[in-house]
Amino acid sequence: MNMVQTRIRQYIAWMTITVAGLTAGVVHAQEHPAAPSGPAPVLVTVREMLKPGDEAAHARLEAEYAAMQKGGNGSEYYLGMGAISGKQQVMFLSGYSSLEEMADVHDYNETMLGEKLDKIDSAHGATLAGTNTAIWRLRPDLSNPDTVSLGKMRFMELTQIHVKLGHNPEFAELVKQLRAGWMKTDPDFHYLLYRQTFGNSADDSYLVVIAVKSLADLDKHHAMMAKFQKDLGESTYKHMLDFQSANYDGTVSNLFVFTPSMSRLPESWIKDDLAFWEAKPATAVPAKKGAADKK
Repeated sequence: MNMVQTRIRQYIAWMTITVAGLTAGVVHAQEHPAAPSGPAPVLVTVREMLKPGDEAAHARLEAEYAAMQKGGNGSEYYLGMGAISGKQQVMFLSGYSSLEEMADVHDYNETMLGEKLDKIDSAHGATLAGTNTAIWRLRPDLSNPDTVSLGKMRFMELTQIHVKLGHNPEFAELVKQLRAGWMKTDPDFHYLLYRQTFGNSADDSYLVVIAVKSLADLDKHHAMMAKFQKDLGESTYKHMLDFQSANYDGTVSNLFVFTPSMSRLPESWIKDDLAFWEAKPATAVPAKKGAADKK
């Protein structure tokens, strides 16, 4: 699939859906007049590990890339985020209605801006210690999407769950029980759950996406764990712990902050908060001391 091999930055493509639940569509860089609502069926994640000392250079190149997309009528929409926890990294999310749409948008963008973006890509690659790209399919039956625009959010918690092969049906049934428990404990708790279809994983890998306006929202969520356990019921809670112990290969959870200078979102998402989303001087993701991935 040459489309996703020719350039690292070509993975960051047209975003038709926010992880918070509001969809916008684009055809040849023009937003649909009547875009469908709901989470993106296909989500692309690109994780870029930064070389120590190259954070500022990377941020400048990302801001230049986003500006070139906007000024050159490019077709790519994406959300860029800097890691608050874990390794020094940035994460990009883009969404599509289908894999076919992903290919069509990429081809259009390549025609419009390919040569110009090649120049940025060469310098961009020199700032990276590594990348990890994955393509995910939404599990709507296991999700509880929000209807609030992503443009109003500021942080995101991403949790990747590695389930041993052959246990997907059991995992799905367990998640349905957990979702019912959370809806009883806190009806305002929203999340999306995706299953990996392409990427670097030897097991069944899932991604839980939680977008919030402030970290106070996560404080509230974490403070309700005891009530959630009670609402869930002792037998279901024990089943959850037993399943995790026997059938999880591991989990990784990290917190990210939205970075406007590294993002390009549709105007319809950001029009109510232009002060935050309009282009700003590029800044590097702050270096962290002693940070480590949760395992």
